Amino acid sequence: MGIGTPQLLLVAVALVFSIAAADSPAVSFSFNFSNPSTYNQEADLKFEGDATPPRDGLVNLTCSMVGCKGRMSYAQPVHLYDNATTVVASFSTRFTFAIIRSDRCKGDGMAFFLASYPSVLPPSSSGGSLGLIAGPAADGKTTALGADRFIAVEFDTYNNSFDPKGSNDHIGIDISSVQMSINTTLLPNFSLHGIMTADITFDNRTRMLVASLWWLDDKNDPSPTKPVQVSTQLPEIQTLLPPEVAVGFSAATGSCRELHQIMSWTFNSTLARIHKERNKIPGLLGGLIIGGVVALALALWFLLSCWKWKRVLNFFRKGTAGARRFEYHDLATATKNFSDVYKLGEGAFGKVYRGYLQELHRDVAVKKIVKELNVGHKDFFSEVTTISEARHKNLVKFYGWCIRGHSWNILHFLCGWCWSMEKKELFLVYELMKNGNLHEYLHESKVTEVQSWRTRYKIAKDIGSALFYLHHDCKPCILHRDIKPCNILLDENFNAKLADFGLSRIAKTTVVGTVEGYVLTTAAGPIDYMDPQCKKHGKVRIDCPSDVYSFGIVLLEITCTGKSREQICGLYRSKGDVVKAADTRLEFGGDSERRKMERVIVLGLLCSAFETRDRPTMQQAMDVLERNAPLPDHNFITNSALASSDHDASSASVANI
Repeated sequence: MGIGTPQLLLVAVALVFSIAAADSPAVSFSFNFSNPSTYNQEADLKFEGDATPPRDGLVNLTCSMVGCKGRMSYAQPVHLYDNATTVVASFSTRFTFAIIRSDRCKGDGMAFFLASYPSVLPPSSSGGSLGLIAGPAADGKTTALGADRFIAVEFDTYNNSFDPKGSNDHIGIDISSVQMSINTTLLPNFSLHGIMTADITFDNRTRMLVASLWWLDDKNDPSPTKPVQVSTQLPEIQTLLPPEVAVGFSAATGSCRELHQIMSWTFNSTLARIHKERNKIPGLLGGLIIGGVVALALALWFLLSCWKWKRVLNFFRKGTAGARRFEYHDLATATKNFSDVYKLGEGAFGKVYRGYLQELHRDVAVKKIVKELNVGHKDFFSEVTTISEARHKNLVKFYGWCIRGHSWNILHFLCGWCWSMEKKELFLVYELMKNGNLHEYLHESKVTEVQSWRTRYKIAKDIGSALFYLHHDCKPCILHRDIKPCNILLDENFNAKLADFGLSRIAKTTVVGTVEGYVLTTAAGPIDYMDPQCKKHGKVRIDCPSDVYSFGIVLLEITCTGKSREQICGLYRSKGDVVKAADTRLEFGGDSERRKMERVIVLGLLCSAFETRDRPTMQQAMDVLERNAPLPDHNFITNSALASSDHDASSASVANI
């Protein structure tokens, strides 16, 4: 599948912002060496000397022998300050570590350090130098210079000749020298032992470097005692280290054995922005180019959003004049979250629920669309458009619609053009018809009205009136395509109203009753009420006579409930009295009503003729029902019945859509 313009714009915008953010120096990481998922050994950590990668939940900086030295550092550079703006980073680090001596002899300790990137372990560093600086015996130097400079917080376990007197153990702050610590805090002898946690912070406002140390108990919880601290002020940190530094740990042993282990380590640095050293004019030009590209991308984004938003609004509002959009939570409240207790019925295209809508102060029927045929919900909006424009006393009143999953907010405005219209839940809201549908009335009702010919005759005329309106009064005409008793609803006075435009289509007409052109479709509608000419897949003609056929079968069902068209035609062919095919429950008075019943039966046979040319229009049918017009020529009915029967037998395998 190809990539469209919106997708390419997203890629471009993402690239622009990634370029703009490329100089961001902020560093934050958290390593728990007992959990391999918290670090990537190759990408995150660098090991030097005798230091070994994590094993059994910890990192060994030194070995269990004398004369060991090792370093572990973060593998990426950390920005300490910006030369152009003189902005210095604040940073903080916390680590849990252990110092384990092998005998009464101790030495020599470990340190957290910041040094030039990349980290380099001095090859001749002795135990007392903690792996930070070359030993005095190598070159006689006690202070590191140039790229060898460092800042460190040492945890010293051995009292060298240059260390403060009074105890073997102390913590101190070193600047490029371990022999001349800036500040130290003495600890009781042999107290730097076991598991400990240290916090080291640097505040770029006060320029204070503060180190705190806690001892952990057997459960690895900090001891209740206050931490010991050492601190100093570093007002000119730019003179002490380069802009990019390595951060990590260093340790060494001399003539005694001592293990130095790291169990976990977190580090956070904050710096607003790093502007690397560059010529000011190219830097300004680059900034202008990036700013221009960002501005152009945002302008294109806004224009695309406006275009898409207009399309969405037109898509949602086209043809829905007079129909309102309801909120989903209102429909859910009205139907008790679409409870099965409130379900009225279920068809091929939707489930219908009853409910009381507070917004309208009346009972309603809510149809939930469960099957969509077209991309972009074209069927749904065709139905909304059609039923909102069609208004007639014998059409079920339409109140509005709802789409769940579509928002009308600023986020949708900005990002709507890359969101799909698919996978939304669709709803239609109608008036509630208290007496159910015609199928229930004819087959399940026990009320006395089912026995009344006057009521049934009125229902027949109501249905014909609705179809006359759709075919002859609507411009262009509207084809229902799904006329059946289940889609004919009855109100409290048994007035019939046509419902369910789920398969409706609007077609251009050239003369009354015919439709221009063909459509490619699948067979739609119930088999028993479907025009035989449409009982196939592929290229079929969609026209008004198809609705007339279904209307004819409904007329036969109203008068001769439970009998097939072929049975009724049998009586007609034998010159018998077709009224004998009428529903035995019907009660009618006198010859006048008997003649009306006969005319309705014959009209039903005429409307359901096999050949479309033999069927009357809805105008002709209503002339028969309402104005007692003579029936059109119907000598063809016998042959039509045979042809229709043969066709139905050959089409028995067509699926009910």
